[in-house]
Amino acid sequence: MPKKAKRMTKRERKAKDRASAPSQSHSHHHHHIHCIVCGRHMNPEEFEGFLPTGRIITCDHGSQFAACAACELRGRELVAEHDRTGEPVQSAAAWH
Repeated sequence: MPKKAKRMTKRERKAKDRASAPSQSHSHHHHHIHCIVCGRHMNPEEFEGFLPTGRIITCDHGSQFAACAACELRGRELVAEHDRTGEPVQSAAAWH
């Protein structure tokens, strides 16, 4: 009778998922994007083209955050506050 294959523990599965998952930095390459100011769901296509309606704001640490073109100014203020205080960006609740 063959031996049963060893199963991964919950801790091992979480570590593997974290290692293979993209960073939590709201990159525009991620396929589920929300504006940090208004929380609106944004599609990757909004960041491309001649007049993109989506903006990427990068903090001093290199993390990237998405914002609507209309919300860009407030988004930059939120990211600047994040840079000054070291606290997470105060983003709006996501909605679709």
